[in-house]
Amino acid sequence: MRRALILFVTTGVLLAGCATGNKLQAQGRSVDIAWNPAPGFKPAPEQYPMPTPELITKRTDIRKARYPAIDIHFHARDWSAAESQLKLMDEMGVGMIINLDGRFGERLETAMKNAAISDGRLINFARLNWEGVNEAGWDQREADELERSFKAGAQGLKISKRLGMGWKNTDGSYIMPDDARLNKVWAMCAKHGRPIMIHSSDPPARWRPIGPDNERYEAGMWRSGAKGNYYGTDIPNYRQLLDAQERLVANNPKTIFIAAHMACRGWNLVEVARLLETYPNFYVDIDARLQELGRQPYSSRRFIIKYADRVLFGTDGNPRRTEDFWIPHWRFLETDDEYFDHPAQMINELGAGLQGRWKIHGIFLPDDVLKKLYYENALKLLGPKVREDFEQLQK
Repeated sequence: MRRALILFVTTGVLLAGCATGNKLQAQGRSVDIAWNPAPGFKPAPEQYPMPTPELITKRTDIRKARYPAIDIHFHARDWSAAESQLKLMDEMGVGMIINLDGRFGERLETAMKNAAISDGRLINFARLNWEGVNEAGWDQREADELERSFKAGAQGLKISKRLGMGWKNTDGSYIMPDDARLNKVWAMCAKHGRPIMIHSSDPPARWRPIGPDNERYEAGMWRSGAKGNYYGTDIPNYRQLLDAQERLVANNPKTIFIAAHMACRGWNLVEVARLLETYPNFYVDIDARLQELGRQPYSSRRFIIKYADRVLFGTDGNPRRTEDFWIPHWRFLETDDEYFDHPAQMINELGAGLQGRWKIHGIFLPDDVLKKLYYENALKLLGPKVREDFEQLQK
Protein backbone atom coordinates (compact mmCIF):
# COMPACT_ATOMS: atom_id res chain seq x y z
CA MET A 1 0.00 0.00 0.00
CA ARG A 2 1.50 3.28 -1.12
CA ARG A 3 1.18 6.23 1.20
CA ALA A 4 2.50 9.73 1.46
CA LEU A 5 5.66 10.43 3.36
CA ILE A 6 5.04 10.56 7.11
CA LEU A 7 7.46 12.59 9.19
CA PHE A 8 6.07 11.46 12.54
CA VAL A 9 8.59 10.23 15.08
CA THR A 10 8.49 6.71 16.38
CA THR A 11 11.70 5.02 17.30
CA GLY A 12 14.28 7.63 16.56
CA VAL A 13 13.42 9.91 13.67
CA LEU A 14 12.36 13.35 14.82
CA LEU A 15 9.41 15.41 13.82
CA ALA A 16 10.73 17.74 11.20
CA GLY A 17 9.28 20.75 12.94
CA CYS A 18 10.92 19.92 16.26
CA ALA A 19 14.54 19.65 15.20
CA THR A 20 15.64 22.75 17.03
CA GLY A 21 14.09 21.52 20.25
CA ASN A 22 16.25 18.42 20.15
CA LYS A 23 19.57 20.22 20.12
CA LEU A 24 20.59 20.74 23.70
CA GLN A 25 23.55 22.38 25.29
CA ALA A 26 26.00 20.09 27.04
CA GLN A 27 25.04 21.62 30.36
CA GLY A 28 21.76 19.80 30.27
CA ARG A 29 19.58 21.74 27.91
CA SER A 30 20.34 19.21 25.33
CA VAL A 31 22.70 17.67 22.88
CA ASP A 32 21.96 16.96 19.31
CA ILE A 33 20.84 13.35 19.68
CA ALA A 34 24.07 12.53 17.85
CA TRP A 35 22.87 11.89 14.35
CA ASN A 36 25.77 10.10 12.75
CA PRO A 37 27.54 11.99 9.97
CA ALA A 38 28.75 8.55 8.85
CA PRO A 39 32.01 9.34 7.05
CA GLY A 40 32.08 7.57 3.73
CA PHE A 41 28.30 7.29 3.57
CA LYS A 42 27.01 7.03 0.00
CA PRO A 43 23.38 7.70 -0.89
CA ALA A 44 21.45 4.81 -2.40
CA PRO A 45 18.16 4.66 -4.33
CA GLU A 46 15.00 4.75 -2.25
CA GLN A 47 13.50 1.36 -1.47
CA TYR A 48 10.29 0.48 -3.28
CA PRO A 49 7.23 -0.97 -1.54
CA MET A 50 7.02 -4.73 -1.32
CA PRO A 51 5.51 -6.41 -4.39
CA THR A 52 1.80 -7.13 -4.43
CA PRO A 53 1.43 -10.72 -3.20
CA GLU A 54 -0.50 -13.25 -5.25
CA LEU A 55 -1.34 -15.16 -2.07
CA ILE A 56 -5.07 -15.33 -1.40
CA THR A 57 -5.91 -15.51 2.29
CA LYS A 58 -8.86 -14.68 4.51
CA ARG A 59 -9.34 -11.01 5.32
CA THR A 60 -11.55 -10.36 8.31
CA ASP A 61 -13.87 -7.39 7.84
CA ILE A 62 -12.94 -5.54 11.01
CA ARG A 63 -13.15 -1.80 11.49
CA LYS A 64 -13.60 -1.36 15.21
CA ALA A 65 -11.96 -2.74 18.33
CA ARG A 66 -14.04 -5.47 19.94
CA TYR A 67 -13.79 -3.73 23.30
CA PRO A 68 -13.23 -0.02 24.07
CA ALA A 69 -9.49 0.52 23.79
CA ILE A 70 -7.40 2.83 25.92
CA ASP A 71 -4.40 3.88 23.86
CA ILE A 72 -1.73 4.29 26.52
CA HIS A 73 0.81 5.72 24.07
CA PHE A 74 -0.41 8.62 21.94
CA HIS A 75 1.03 12.01 21.00
CA ALA A 76 -1.70 14.66 21.00
CA ARG A 77 0.37 17.80 21.15
CA ASP A 78 -1.90 19.27 18.48
CA TRP A 79 -5.54 18.90 19.55
CA SER A 80 -6.95 21.59 17.28
CA ALA A 81 -9.17 19.10 15.44
CA ALA A 82 -10.66 17.62 18.61
CA GLU A 83 -14.12 17.07 17.15
CA SER A 84 -12.90 15.04 14.18
CA GLN A 85 -10.44 13.11 16.35
CA LEU A 86 -13.18 12.11 18.80
CA LYS A 87 -15.38 11.07 15.90
CA LEU A 88 -12.60 8.86 14.54
CA MET A 89 -12.10 7.37 17.99
CA ASP A 90 -15.79 6.46 18.08
CA GLU A 91 -15.57 4.85 14.65
CA MET A 92 -12.47 2.86 15.60
CA GLY A 93 -13.65 1.83 19.07
CA VAL A 94 -11.06 3.83 20.98
CA GLY A 95 -12.42 4.89 24.35
CA MET A 96 -9.54 7.03 25.61
CA ILE A 97 -6.11 8.15 24.54
CA ILE A 98 -3.19 8.98 26.80
CA ASN A 99 -1.42 12.09 25.57
CA LEU A 100 2.26 11.72 26.43
CA ASP A 101 2.93 15.34 25.45
CA GLY A 102 1.18 17.08 28.34
CA ARG A 103 4.53 18.51 29.41
CA PHE A 104 4.58 21.03 32.31
CA GLY A 105 3.65 24.56 33.34
CA GLU A 106 1.68 26.56 30.78
CA ARG A 107 1.84 23.76 28.23
CA LEU A 108 0.23 21.39 30.71
CA GLU A 109 -2.45 23.96 31.38
CA THR A 110 -3.24 23.99 27.66
CA ALA A 111 -3.25 20.19 27.57
CA MET A 112 -5.66 20.06 30.50
CA LYS A 113 -7.97 22.50 28.70
CA ASN A 114 -7.91 20.14 25.73
CA ALA A 115 -8.83 17.29 28.06
CA ALA A 116 -11.71 19.32 29.47
CA ILE A 117 -13.34 19.68 26.04
CA SER A 118 -12.91 15.97 25.30
CA ASP A 119 -15.42 14.54 27.78
CA GLY A 120 -12.77 12.70 29.76
CA ARG A 121 -11.37 10.88 26.73
CA LEU A 122 -8.02 12.69 26.57
CA ILE A 123 -5.72 11.90 29.51
CA ASN A 124 -2.44 13.78 29.95
CA PHE A 125 0.96 12.65 31.15
CA ALA A 126 3.46 15.27 32.29
CA ARG A 127 7.10 15.65 31.29
CA LEU A 128 10.17 17.06 33.00
CA ASN A 129 11.96 20.30 32.23
CA TRP A 130 15.54 19.21 31.65
CA GLU A 131 16.99 22.68 31.45
CA GLY A 132 19.52 23.07 34.24
CA VAL A 133 19.73 19.33 34.92
CA ASN A 134 23.37 19.74 35.97
CA GLU A 135 22.63 22.55 38.38
CA ALA A 136 22.30 22.09 42.15
CA GLY A 137 18.67 21.72 43.21
CA TRP A 138 17.36 20.63 39.82
CA ASP A 139 16.11 17.34 41.25
CA GLN A 140 14.01 18.97 43.97
CA ARG A 141 12.75 21.63 41.57
CA GLU A 142 11.50 19.01 39.14
CA ALA A 143 10.01 16.82 41.85
CA ASP A 144 8.05 19.82 43.14
CA GLU A 145 6.94 20.80 39.64
CA LEU A 146 5.88 17.23 38.96
CA GLU A 147 3.74 17.23 42.09
CA ARG A 148 2.05 20.40 40.85
CA SER A 149 1.45 18.67 37.53
CA PHE A 150 -0.16 15.71 39.26
CA LYS A 151 -2.37 17.96 41.34
CA ALA A 152 -3.36 19.79 38.14
CA GLY A 153 -4.60 16.51 36.66
CA ALA A 154 -1.65 14.77 34.99
CA GLN A 155 -2.05 11.01 35.40
CA GLY A 156 1.54 9.96 34.82
CA LEU A 157 5.01 10.95 33.61
CA LYS A 158 6.63 10.40 30.22
CA ILE A 159 10.41 9.96 29.98
CA SER A 160 11.81 10.01 26.45
CA LYS A 161 14.85 8.20 25.12
CA ARG A 162 16.86 11.38 25.42
CA LEU A 163 17.53 10.14 28.94
CA GLY A 164 20.51 8.01 28.00
CA MET A 165 20.80 9.20 24.42
CA GLY A 166 20.56 12.98 24.51
CA TRP A 167 20.99 14.70 27.87
CA LYS A 168 24.62 15.06 28.92
CA ASN A 169 26.63 15.64 32.07
CA THR A 170 29.08 18.53 32.25
CA ASP A 171 31.92 16.12 31.41
CA GLY A 172 30.20 15.15 28.15
CA SER A 173 29.03 11.71 29.26
CA TYR A 174 25.39 10.79 28.82
CA ILE A 175 22.93 10.94 31.70
CA MET A 176 21.70 7.37 32.00
CA PRO A 177 18.23 6.14 33.03
CA ASP A 178 19.43 5.05 36.49
CA ASP A 179 21.10 8.38 37.31
CA ALA A 180 20.70 9.13 41.03
CA ARG A 181 19.63 12.75 40.53
CA LEU A 182 16.25 11.44 39.31
CA ASN A 183 15.49 9.55 42.51
CA LYS A 184 13.24 12.31 43.86
CA VAL A 185 11.25 12.28 40.63
CA TRP A 186 10.67 8.53 40.83
CA ALA A 187 9.73 8.86 44.50
CA MET A 188 7.20 11.57 43.67
CA CYS A 189 5.54 9.27 41.14
CA ALA A 190 5.35 6.52 43.75
CA LYS A 191 3.92 8.96 46.33
CA HIS A 192 1.04 9.86 44.03
CA GLY A 193 0.62 6.41 42.50
CA ARG A 194 1.37 7.70 39.01
CA PRO A 195 2.99 5.41 36.42
CA ILE A 196 6.01 6.36 34.33
CA MET A 197 6.04 5.69 30.61
CA ILE A 198 9.72 5.31 29.80
CA HIS A 199 11.40 4.88 26.44
CA SER A 200 14.97 3.61 26.72
CA SER A 201 17.11 2.62 23.74
CA ASP A 202 16.06 1.74 20.21
CA PRO A 203 16.12 -1.42 18.07
CA PRO A 204 19.62 -2.94 17.72
CA ALA A 205 19.64 -2.29 13.97
CA ARG A 206 20.27 1.38 14.68
CA TRP A 207 23.65 0.47 16.13
CA ARG A 208 24.58 -1.77 13.19
CA PRO A 209 26.56 -0.56 10.16
CA ILE A 210 24.50 0.83 7.31
CA GLY A 211 24.26 -1.70 4.51
CA PRO A 212 22.31 -4.63 3.06
CA ASP A 213 22.90 -6.80 6.13
CA ASN A 214 20.99 -4.30 8.28
CA GLU A 215 17.28 -5.14 8.14
CA ARG A 216 16.27 -1.50 8.62
CA TYR A 217 18.44 -0.49 5.65
CA GLU A 218 16.92 -3.31 3.63
CA ALA A 219 13.48 -1.91 4.52
CA GLY A 220 14.48 1.49 3.23
CA MET A 221 16.15 3.50 5.99
CA TRP A 222 19.39 5.46 5.56
CA ARG A 223 19.26 5.69 1.80
CA SER A 224 19.70 9.47 1.56
CA GLY A 225 21.39 10.06 4.91
CA ALA A 226 22.53 8.40 8.11
CA LYS A 227 20.16 10.25 10.44
CA GLY A 228 19.02 7.95 13.23
CA ASN A 229 21.81 5.42 12.80
CA TYR A 230 24.10 5.34 15.84
CA TYR A 231 26.91 3.16 14.53
CA GLY A 232 30.22 4.85 15.22
CA THR A 233 28.71 7.56 17.44
CA ASP A 234 29.30 8.14 21.14
CA ILE A 235 25.71 7.23 22.02
CA PRO A 236 25.74 4.37 24.53
CA ASN A 237 25.11 0.94 23.07
CA TYR A 238 21.55 -0.39 23.27
CA ARG A 239 22.70 -3.02 25.76
CA GLN A 240 24.09 -0.36 28.10
CA LEU A 241 20.83 1.57 27.89
CA LEU A 242 18.65 -1.46 28.53
CA ASP A 243 20.79 -2.55 31.48
CA ALA A 244 20.52 0.94 32.96
CA GLN A 245 16.75 0.81 32.56
CA GLU A 246 16.64 -2.51 34.40
CA ARG A 247 18.71 -1.10 37.26
CA LEU A 248 16.30 1.83 37.45
CA VAL A 249 13.31 -0.51 37.79
CA ALA A 250 15.12 -2.66 40.35
CA ASN A 251 16.14 0.34 42.45
CA ASN A 252 12.60 1.76 42.63
CA PRO A 253 10.27 -1.13 43.51
CA LYS A 254 7.47 1.19 44.69
CA THR A 255 7.33 3.04 41.37
CA ILE A 256 5.38 1.70 38.38
CA PHE A 257 7.22 1.72 35.06
CA ILE A 258 5.60 1.08 31.70
CA ALA A 259 8.41 0.33 29.27
CA ALA A 260 7.45 1.71 25.87
CA HIS A 261 7.73 -0.24 22.63
CA MET A 262 7.74 -3.68 24.30
CA ALA A 263 10.56 -2.37 26.49
CA CYS A 264 12.51 -1.83 23.25
CA ARG A 265 13.09 -5.58 23.36
CA GLY A 266 10.36 -6.84 21.03
CA TRP A 267 13.04 -8.75 19.18
CA ASN A 268 13.71 -10.82 22.35
CA LEU A 269 10.52 -11.83 24.15
CA VAL A 270 12.45 -14.21 26.37
CA GLU A 271 14.21 -11.23 27.93
CA VAL A 272 10.96 -9.27 28.30
CA ALA A 273 9.45 -12.29 30.08
CA ARG A 274 12.39 -12.39 32.48
CA LEU A 275 11.88 -8.74 33.36
CA LEU A 276 8.16 -9.19 33.95
CA GLU A 277 8.80 -12.18 36.18
CA THR A 278 11.54 -10.41 38.13
CA TYR A 279 9.99 -6.97 38.69
CA PRO A 280 6.32 -6.68 39.75
CA ASN A 281 6.48 -2.91 39.08
CA PHE A 282 7.39 -3.43 35.41
CA TYR A 283 4.86 -3.31 32.56
CA VAL A 284 5.17 -3.03 28.78
CA ASP A 285 3.08 -1.61 25.97
CA ILE A 286 2.95 -2.82 22.39
CA ASP A 287 3.09 0.54 20.63
CA ALA A 288 5.06 0.80 17.39
CA ARG A 289 6.14 -2.83 17.68
CA LEU A 290 3.47 -4.74 15.79
CA GLN A 291 6.05 -5.24 13.07
CA GLU A 292 8.18 -7.14 15.61
CA LEU A 293 5.36 -9.05 17.29
CA GLY A 294 3.55 -9.86 14.06
CA ARG A 295 6.48 -11.63 12.45
CA GLN A 296 6.68 -14.04 15.42
CA PRO A 297 2.94 -14.66 15.91
CA TYR A 298 3.18 -17.95 17.81
CA SER A 299 5.62 -16.56 20.35
CA SER A 300 3.72 -13.28 20.62
CA ARG A 301 0.42 -15.01 21.27
CA ARG A 302 1.89 -17.25 23.96
CA PHE A 303 3.66 -14.28 25.53
CA ILE A 304 0.66 -11.94 25.69
CA ILE A 305 -1.63 -14.66 27.01
CA LYS A 306 0.85 -15.64 29.70
CA TYR A 307 1.55 -12.05 30.78
CA ALA A 308 -1.91 -10.69 30.05
CA ASP A 309 -1.94 -8.71 33.31
CA ARG A 310 1.21 -6.78 32.39
CA VAL A 311 0.84 -5.80 28.73
CA LEU A 312 -0.96 -2.61 27.64
CA PHE A 313 -2.36 -1.45 24.33
CA GLY A 314 -0.68 1.51 22.66
CA THR A 315 -0.04 2.76 19.14
CA ASP A 316 2.42 5.70 19.19
CA GLY A 317 -0.24 7.43 17.15
CA ASN A 318 -1.05 11.09 16.66
CA PRO A 319 -4.06 13.10 15.43
CA ARG A 320 -2.95 12.79 11.82
CA ARG A 321 -3.47 9.05 11.81
CA THR A 322 -6.47 7.65 9.94
CA GLU A 323 -8.39 4.39 9.96
CA ASP A 324 -5.65 2.76 7.86
CA PHE A 325 -3.42 3.06 10.90
CA TRP A 326 -5.86 1.73 13.49
CA ILE A 327 -7.39 -1.23 11.67
CA PRO A 328 -4.18 -3.33 11.40
CA HIS A 329 -3.96 -3.19 15.20
CA TRP A 330 -7.38 -4.81 15.53
CA ARG A 331 -6.57 -7.38 12.82
CA PHE A 332 -3.35 -8.32 14.56
CA LEU A 333 -4.83 -8.65 18.05
CA GLU A 334 -8.27 -10.07 17.27
CA THR A 335 -8.07 -12.21 14.12
CA ASP A 336 -6.16 -15.13 12.67
CA ASP A 337 -5.62 -13.28 9.38
CA GLU A 338 -2.29 -14.02 7.73
CA TYR A 339 0.32 -12.07 5.83
CA PHE A 340 -0.96 -8.49 5.94
CA ASP A 341 0.64 -5.06 6.26
CA HIS A 342 1.71 -3.88 9.68
CA PRO A 343 0.75 -0.31 10.65
CA ALA A 344 3.98 1.26 9.46
CA GLN A 345 5.02 4.14 11.69
CA MET A 346 7.36 5.60 9.09
CA ILE A 347 6.98 5.42 5.31
CA ASN A 348 9.28 6.74 2.62
CA GLU A 349 8.22 8.84 -0.34
CA LEU A 350 7.73 5.78 -2.51
CA GLY A 351 5.47 4.10 0.05
CA ALA A 352 7.86 1.59 1.61
CA GLY A 353 7.49 0.96 5.35
CA LEU A 354 10.84 1.75 6.96
CA GLN A 355 10.56 -0.40 10.09
CA GLY A 356 10.23 -3.82 8.57
CA ARG A 357 10.12 -5.17 5.04
CA TRP A 358 7.78 -8.00 5.87
CA LYS A 359 4.14 -8.81 6.54
CA ILE A 360 2.56 -9.76 9.86
CA HIS A 361 0.09 -12.38 11.11
CA GLY A 362 -2.81 -12.11 13.55
CA ILE A 363 -2.66 -13.69 17.00
CA PHE A 364 -6.44 -14.02 17.69
CA LEU A 365 -6.30 -13.33 21.43
CA PRO A 366 -9.13 -14.67 23.60
CA ASP A 367 -11.70 -12.19 24.88
CA ASP A 368 -10.51 -12.14 28.48
CA VAL A 369 -6.99 -11.24 27.31
CA LEU A 370 -8.25 -8.59 24.90
CA LYS A 371 -10.16 -6.88 27.72
CA LYS A 372 -7.02 -6.74 29.86
CA LEU A 373 -4.90 -5.49 27.00
CA TYR A 374 -7.39 -2.92 25.73
CA TYR A 375 -8.51 -1.33 28.98
CA GLU A 376 -8.37 -3.30 32.23
CA ASN A 377 -4.61 -3.05 32.73
CA ALA A 378 -4.59 0.67 31.94
CA LEU A 379 -7.40 1.35 34.41
CA LYS A 380 -5.47 -0.58 37.03
CA LEU A 381 -2.49 1.76 36.68
CA LEU A 382 -4.24 5.10 36.14
CA GLY A 383 -6.02 7.10 38.81
CA PRO A 384 -9.59 6.58 40.06
CA LYS A 385 -10.79 9.61 38.11
CA VAL A 386 -9.84 7.89 34.85
CA ARG A 387 -11.72 4.74 35.83
CA GLU A 388 -14.75 6.80 36.78
CA ASP A 389 -14.69 8.64 33.45
CA PHE A 390 -14.19 5.40 31.53
CA GLU A 391 -17.11 3.71 33.23
CA GLN A 392 -19.26 6.76 32.56
CA LEU A 393 -18.38 6.61 28.87
CA GLN A 394 -19.61 3.03 28.66
CA LYS A 395 -23.10 3.88 29.89
